[in-house]
Amino acid sequence: MFSSILALLQSLFYPHCCPGCGEEVREPGVLCSRCREGVWHPRSFHPRSLDCPHVDGMFFLMDYAGAIQKTLQQAKFQGREDLLPRLGEEWARGIRQEGKFSWDLPPEVTLCATGIPTDPRRRKKRGYDLPEEIFRPWCRQEGYRWETLLIRNRSTRPQYGLTPEERKKNIKGCFALARQENLPDIVLLCEQRCLRLIQISKCMHSRKNRI
Repeated sequence: MFSSILALLQSLFYPHCCPGCGEEVREPGVLCSRCREGVWHPRSFHPRSLDCPHVDGMFFLMDYAGAIQKTLQQAKFQGREDLLPRLGEEWARGIRQEGKFSWDLPPEVTLCATGIPTDPRRRKKRGYDLPEEIFRPWCRQEGYRWETLLIRNRSTRPQYGLTPEERKKNIKGCFALARQENLPDIVLLCEQRCLRLIQISKCMHSRKNRI
């Protein structure tokens, strides 16, 4: 009851405006319908097109362009923490619309979600970690366990503004497992760029469980 009243007061006195065009957004999500349509591009990639044997699939909800790119840059570089819950709503809404990731896994198969960790210095400066803030509420709704499975073992330059080749060199070797034992069978690796999810599995028990 209190949360509903608070949400109503916020919408009256502090209405949310689309970061792309400035239009007031009255529905859940971060973008207005016009700006969302401009970047909306749900699509999956499978291992044969990735040249990465440890990845079972990748799913992108949007193109990293236009309004969503601007939104994420504001959240990353301008301290717009208020955008994070709405980015989470954008992801959850899109996944429901696409009918993705509602799996019926056998009880012996363990699954968890994790984020690509932010550089510790930048996380401390921001006060939050984008993948965790965006994707963890959706995981909670779906009953997926969220764990910290990756750590950064060295600092990197911000990826923003780098060429694709520079990006690869920048992050090469900078991640490591937080632990070596009791790893889950399926890992959903979440990354905010394009609102993207990567599936990594030690073994796949059913083809229908792939992204």
